[in-house]
Amino acid sequence: MPIEVILPKVDMDMETGTIEAWHVKEGDLVRQGDTIFEIGTNKAVMEVEAPASGAIRNIKAETGVPISVGTPVAWIYLDGEAATTPSEPAAAAATVAAATSLPKAEAQVAPVMAAAPTSSGLRATPLARRIARQNALDLKTVTGTGPRGRIGEADVTRHLEQRPRCTPAQDARPAPTLSTNVSEGRLQPFSAIRRIVANRLSESMRTAPHFYLTSEIEMSAARDLLGRLAKRHERIGAPKPSLTVLIARIVARALRDHPVINASVEGEATRFHERIDIGIAMERDGDLVVPVLRDAGGMDMPAMTREFARLREGMAKRTLTPAELGGGTFTISNLGMYGVDSFTAIINPPQGAILAVGRTVDKPVGRNGQIVLRPMANFTLSSDHRIVDGVAAARFMADLREALENPELLL
Repeated sequence: MPIEVILPKVDMDMETGTIEAWHVKEGDLVRQGDTIFEIGTNKAVMEVEAPASGAIRNIKAETGVPISVGTPVAWIYLDGEAATTPSEPAAAAATVAAATSLPKAEAQVAPVMAAAPTSSGLRATPLARRIARQNALDLKTVTGTGPRGRIGEADVTRHLEQRPRCTPAQDARPAPTLSTNVSEGRLQPFSAIRRIVANRLSESMRTAPHFYLTSEIEMSAARDLLGRLAKRHERIGAPKPSLTVLIARIVARALRDHPVINASVEGEATRFHERIDIGIAMERDGDLVVPVLRDAGGMDMPAMTREFARLREGMAKRTLTPAELGGGTFTISNLGMYGVDSFTAIINPPQGAILAVGRTVDKPVGRNGQIVLRPMANFTLSSDHRIVDGVAAARFMADLREALENPELLL
C-alpha cells in the first residue's frame, strides 16, 4: 500500500499551510528523511521529510496555494509497488506514518531501502539552498558534512571561498555597454517569509487604526547600568547584555502596570494577557523575523540575556520552531544600531502595540538651568486605537521614561 503524504500540522493554531517549494518531482526516488517539500505557515517556513523510502507519485498540491492540514499532497510507493491512483480512503491507513515525520531531524532512522541518487534527493538546509541560489552555485558540486551528507550553510560558504576567482584576463574584458533606455530591473518573487510579512503587515494597516506617541528619553542611567551589568554577567558566566535586552527587561516590568498595552484584539473584544511575551524584531537575510521572549515579565537580566542569545543563534541557524516565532503579546523593534534616529513601526497583529527604538546620541539639553550634553534616544509607541486610548498610551510612555531614566528601581 502506498504511503500517504499529508500536509502536517506544525503549530498548535495551524489550520492551513502552503507548500512553498517541492524538492522532488513525479517519479523521483526518495529515502526516508529526505526533504521533499517546504511548508509555510503564517509564522515560518519548515522542511518536511519523507516518511518512507520509495518513489514519489501522484503529487497533487501546487505551490503557493493554501491547503488544509491533513490534506494528502502525494504518495510514496514502496519498492515493487505498481503505480496507481490511490483513493484517499484506501490510503488513509498509512497517514499516521506521514504525519509524524515532520519534526526536524538530524538523527533520522536509517533508510530501509536503497535508492538511486537523484538531483531532487539532494539534502540541504533552506539557508544553504538560498545562499547557493544567490551565488548561482550548483549544490551538486558541494560536499555536505551533515548527517547523511546533508549540505549546510558552512559547506556552501566554504565551497564559495574555495571557488576560483576570475582571472586577470577575465577581469580585463570590456564592460558591457549600458543602454540609455530605462532598465526594467529584476523582478524577484516574494520569498515565503516575505509573503508572510507582507500579508500580516498589510492586514495590520488595513484593520488597525494606528496612532503614535514619541518620547525623547535620557539614557545616561541606562547606559551606566549596562556597563555594570556587563561586569556582573562576566563574573557569573552570563552573556554580555545588550541595550535591546535591557530595554526589553524594563518594558516587561512596565507592562505589568499597563495591561491594556499588553493586550490583543480578538474579534470585537480585548484579550488581556496574563503573561508578558515580548517579540524582538530581527533581520535575517533580508527577511523580518520576530522571535519571542516567553514570560519576559518573570525573567531576571541574566536569564533574559541567555534566552535572547539562544533565540538569536537559533534565528541565524534557522533552528527556531514556529512556536518560538509567534504568539507574542508585545513587540520591540530597535533600529538604533543602524543610526536611525526615530521611526514608527507597524503593529504585529493581533497585538495592540509595538515600541520603536532609535539610536542613542549625545544632544544638548537643559538641566538645572544649564545646557549640557546628555545621551538621548527616541522611543515611539504605535498603538491600535481600537483597544488603546491616547491617555493609556501616554501613561505607559511616562512610566517607561521614568523607568529608563531610573532603571535600577525596576531591576
